[in-house]
Amino acid sequence: MSAGQEFAKKIGPIGGAFFLLLFVVFLVYCFTAKPDPLAGYVSPHDSTYYAQSDATLAELKTELEANVFPKLTGELSCQVKDGKLELVIDSESFKSCRSAISKHFDGKLFEFVSSSN
Repeated sequence: MSAGQEFAKKIGPIGGAFFLLLFVVFLVYCFTAKPDPLAGYVSPHDSTYYAQSDATLAELKTELEANVFPKLTGELSCQVKDGKLELVIDSESFKSCRSAISKHFDGKLFEFVSSSN
């Protein structure tokens, strides 16, 4: 008896079906996952630095405009408003843009607004 046959005998038909299901889910995930548009990006400061004042939020705005927004699509406007950075994003790109920014910065720094064109 080979190792594969022995493994199949030990896990039984329910275990085999579960194993195949996990394999299919893994393949679907691998072929449908989109790459991170900001891969390799490192913020010059952490989120606590940017949360200090409106001046540091303005620095964050400059950082985003120079290094982040050129790699993303859908950003329509960015302004400091009420102690947060308000980002207006096109509704088609809203989810991907918000998740990319949230991976690198604390979500408390932003007010994400979806714009329906």
